[in-house]
Amino acid sequence: MDLQKELLRITSEYLDENLDYLKLSKATEEYKILLNEICGQNLDIENGRKDLEFDNGKALGTYWAALCLDDLIRTRQFIRGINRAIQEKINKQKPLHILYAGTGPFATLILPFILRYSKEEIRYTFLEVNQFSFEILKNIISKLGLNDYNIKILKEDATKYHIDPQNKPDIIVSETMQNALAKEQQVSIFLNLMKQVSYHTIFIPENIELFIGLKKSQSLTEENQVSPFKKIKRVFDVSKKSMFLSNGVENMILKENLFEKSQTIIENKELEGFIDLVLITEIQVFNDVKISVNESSLTTPIILKVIANQKIDSVIVNTQYKISSLPELEYDIIISNNV
Repeated sequence: MDLQKELLRITSEYLDENLDYLKLSKATEEYKILLNEICGQNLDIENGRKDLEFDNGKALGTYWAALCLDDLIRTRQFIRGINRAIQEKINKQKPLHILYAGTGPFATLILPFILRYSKEEIRYTFLEVNQFSFEILKNIISKLGLNDYNIKILKEDATKYHIDPQNKPDIIVSETMQNALAKEQQVSIFLNLMKQVSYHTIFIPENIELFIGLKKSQSLTEENQVSPFKKIKRVFDVSKKSMFLSNGVENMILKENLFEKSQTIIENKELEGFIDLVLITEIQVFNDVKISVNESSLTTPIILKVIANQKIDSVIVNTQYKISSLPELEYDIIISNNV
């Protein structure tokens, strides 16, 4: 088997403009099989399942990181977004420098591009903090015959990594997140890297937004036709724009790794017809390539409180994002009831 040709053939489906779920599912299964065959190791072992715990979040165990490929829309949209970013930058900067922070064992989001561009066009820096994933990734690159490409693989914590000021990346990719930016290190990674580069550096994803919202009941006839979710207020976002416009990343964070508080007030008339108070995540990967509500496990709304069949005057939701060993958007809900 020509592994390079197989890689190009299989991953071409992710770049197709037309979304065909059956073809995408088949391509994902083939991609998994190919990577696991090249890897030649059982990841479903104690060492593979063990997450790494840090004071600013966790890094997924190798086995769990590899499973991220199963999230079809997530994988497709990130690959398509990266492709758009490369196309935008490729003729402006040669060689283009891509930094991939948190690669997992397979670097699945960047692997589709290495063979699609010449060795002179793009150089890569891969950061992976998990030793097991790091060793597997080096083996994958070698077995695919990519050692003569300009790929630097470093065992580094991306939340503390120092970028060489003479070798700044043009594109920075990191998908180290879970739904609602909880538990993992996405925010800390972007904070660290954003303060070391210029405003012209492209970050993938471009924007991650958290909203307080509402969900209404949905009949079978309405399913897949009208979204049951309504966004009320954006309460937190991670983007180059918001970070830089705040006069520097450092000014975004208050004491003890807390961000600014946000308060959302929802009056009775806005609550009519809705059954749940929810937290909504939306991801702009790059330009018009997005992951919308419920398209991925990353954007599945989280129910904060059931409000159906209650007489409520208003709902107040106080929120604040906190970086800790378990980073999350902290919240408290105050309900004013009719007397």
